[in-house]
Amino acid sequence: MADLFQVTARLRALQRGQAVPIVSQRQVVIQPDARIITLLAMAGEDTSVHAAAIGRFGDAPQIGIVADPRRRDDQYGLLRWMLPMFETCYAECRAAGTFPQLWVSSAGALGHLDTLADRLRFTDEPDIQRLGELWTYAGERSPIDGQQALISASGALRMHFATGQQEAEDEHLGSLLTWIEPTPGRDIFAAVATAEEQPMGVKTDPRFDRRWLQPAIEDFHAAQEQSERSFHHARITQMLEGVLRPIHAATQRAYALLDDPRWRPNPALDALADQEAREFERFMAARDEGHHLPYRDKPKAGAIKIVARERAASNLDAGTLRHDRAARERGVGAGKVLRAAVLKVIERRIRPKLFEYTVELTTAQTGLHLREGDILFALDGPTISLRIDAVQRRGATTWIRATVDKGKRTVKSIPENAILDLGPEAPNWNGLGFELQQMSIRLMNPPWTHGNAMPAAAPAARPMPADLLVAVEGLT
Repeated sequence: MADLFQVTARLRALQRGQAVPIVSQRQVVIQPDARIITLLAMAGEDTSVHAAAIGRFGDAPQIGIVADPRRRDDQYGLLRWMLPMFETCYAECRAAGTFPQLWVSSAGALGHLDTLADRLRFTDEPDIQRLGELWTYAGERSPIDGQQALISASGALRMHFATGQQEAEDEHLGSLLTWIEPTPGRDIFAAVATAEEQPMGVKTDPRFDRRWLQPAIEDFHAAQEQSERSFHHARITQMLEGVLRPIHAATQRAYALLDDPRWRPNPALDALADQEAREFERFMAARDEGHHLPYRDKPKAGAIKIVARERAASNLDAGTLRHDRAARERGVGAGKVLRAAVLKVIERRIRPKLFEYTVELTTAQTGLHLREGDILFALDGPTISLRIDAVQRRGATTWIRATVDKGKRTVKSIPENAILDLGPEAPNWNGLGFELQQMSIRLMNPPWTHGNAMPAAAPAARPMPADLLVAVEGLT
């Protein structure tokens, strides 16, 4: 159903010749002091920085360009030029108790920054290592659901708008912005084709490289006099600025579109911002204590990171279903959220002053993911949790019986035919520490599958059926 929603939105955008909003609430945290970073890499040199533009939203960027990033001294000079900007940004965020947010143009630019962070951490220059460590915070956070440290402008816009082109084409920030803000009276596809002529990633156009950039770099190396070399360096700077500035401006425009007051507040983002601030402080405290950042995690560290990512995904899902209306409706359509009407509430006395409550519900939803024993929580209002006891299909509707675990007093006052939205438990970001502690204990005692000793034989609790196939078929 979520795919059908996207298809419908894209068809509407295609019909109108303009992108359509798919949400009314903001989907990303907008940090007022976020840094917009635009990097260009030379073709074939993915772990280099040929040109860089860095700045706050609304400010003119500071631009640094080297003639040839393959010259180590020049490359390191450019990286050292960038280091104080990030040191200042990170120090300001720590003092304010918040976190740094970096904006890049696309997923390709995001991956480039992450790759650079890995490479720079293992150079032999302490200040270059420091820049790699600072970038590692954003790079390590980028694959985690709900992270707000490293934002791709194209990815953030896609969370708010649907265009009339293929999803992969939305990665080009220029074409995406053209769909969102088309030129009145101009054919949208002609405008998009023009926008796609301008690079929006981390690489320049190969035709531009062959015709202009490569000869200029060759002339730079062939120059004998310093004045002649400076002239060719200025030529290269002018060429790359013509590529760099439009990408930076497009990223600024994306930030401005998402900072617009048209987007309603999203309470789910408050928890994400708080969690990001805690993660940032933990990361920086580890750097202050001198802990080393390895290139590859050991098994225990890797397992703990997997647990953290799984917890982040479940918390994000639970939080958005509670506070994001569009996510709630998609959850209803996909069967992740049960939207049901209350048929009746049955009270049963177990013993003096102790009662059990059973709720009967009905819903017309299709594709529900419900099983006996599942525990669902009310997504609105007071805390109510229900344990599913029975699920039956009755014609065009589904009948459900559930026992109330929490919120018995609240359930008593629910009127008949009241509509309840039920889904996963509320997010618990502080519970991550307990899960990590449990994982650490488990890893201290590896299972028999990871050792040489075989487990002791245990007698079967039940007799083996005479016909195993018949027994299995009897379960369905």
